[in-house]
Amino acid sequence: MQLTLDIPEKFFAYQTPKELIRLLKLNTAIDLYRRGKLSAGAAAEFVGDLDRYEFLYECRQHGIEPQTYDNVEELQAEIDNIHAARC
Repeated sequence: MQLTLDIPEKFFAYQTPKELIRLLKLNTAIDLYRRGKLSAGAAAEFVGDLDRYEFLYECRQHGIEPQTYDNVEELQAEIDNIHAARC
């Protein structure tokens, strides 16, 4: 799927369109991860040029700690979601 945004040219004074696109994707992925909507792996895939560990590093740079699970059921649900996404 492709999404089109209309961004005024003045916002490209200090960055290229490619840099702004990456920044928007990274910040969106970090927010979705923080809210528990994406796993670290899915968020890294969303950004496109990061692996899971690089994404977690970016999260730390933004003050976001890695997600933890309160119980085994939450962890198992995450594992099941990952397996379902791969099939």
